[in-house]
Amino acid sequence: MLNYLPNPPLPVAYPLPRIFRNHLRGISSLLLLFGLFTTARAQSVVTASLNDLIVGFSATDANQGAGTDKNLELNLGNIGQFYNLPANTSFAVASLGTDLAAAFDSIWDLRTDLFWGIAGTTGSATGTTANGTTIAAKTLWAGRAETTAGVQSAAWNRSSTFAQQTPANSIANLYNGPVGSLNGKTSTSDNPKAAILDNSLSGSWSVQEGSTTSTPTPTAAFNYFNPGSSFQISTNFASIVGSFAVLDLFELQPGSGAGRYLGSFGLTSAGVLEFSNTATFFGAAIPEQSSYALLCGSGVLGWMVIRRRTRVGTTAGRLAIA
Repeated sequence: MLNYLPNPPLPVAYPLPRIFRNHLRGISSLLLLFGLFTTARAQSVVTASLNDLIVGFSATDANQGAGTDKNLELNLGNIGQFYNLPANTSFAVASLGTDLAAAFDSIWDLRTDLFWGIAGTTGSATGTTANGTTIAAKTLWAGRAETTAGVQSAAWNRSSTFAQQTPANSIANLYNGPVGSLNGKTSTSDNPKAAILDNSLSGSWSVQEGSTTSTPTPTAAFNYFNPGSSFQISTNFASIVGSFAVLDLFELQPGSGAGRYLGSFGLTSAGVLEFSNTATFFGAAIPEQSSYALLCGSGVLGWMVIRRRTRVGTTAGRLAIA
């Protein structure tokens, strides 16, 4: 007769296998994609105002695909959310793959003429506070392309209040006022904060930033950021080393010297936009989103096999033959 000794209590929780810990940030992007693609959204009205951060996409070569008459613009919201964050903070911001395909064709991630940039301003407002930080009037926020992902770009230089008035006015026109500005426009069905707009209208990203079919790269974006080629970055992932196209975000309060680094935005070939306040974050080797599920499944299977073997061995050791 076999007598089973009582089973010892199981641990409350098992430690995650190392593969999960190493890929948590990638899995978080996958979860963002899953949630956005499986949740139906009704179109809504986009709002935009001073102190918001705008992402703009523009294409200039009709031979490479559709969308040379459009801008995809995304309002990331008030700049305050990117201030005073704990060190090594990173999070997914938006999933734009569906919108990019709708505006610029499904091969948007291979186009050499499709670029994106980031801009924001306080306008002429004074004493604006962003998450506990006082921001002066005519402050600018702007992205700058990283030549090598994970290596911070040189900061844009600050200038006098007078010199920053023109770019502040241009960026403010993206929010509201001129025909074609973002506020009040109908959103895409996939993102309540994004809209596909006519880039010939005076309030559009292309007109204010300066990218046109005849001048794909402006000498000075928003009549300030020179060279304009480093204000924007391509979505051509065939030529990008790594998993991200990266723009560093700088704050330029009126004054002199270099602007202040706030963090970086990285775009993947699946259209996931992420933020990190660590300059080296996007330089690490990270699997493509299509491999996250495989990694996750393999890890779970391996963990279950190891656990099963452990439990079988433990049970056999507890058997006592009478």
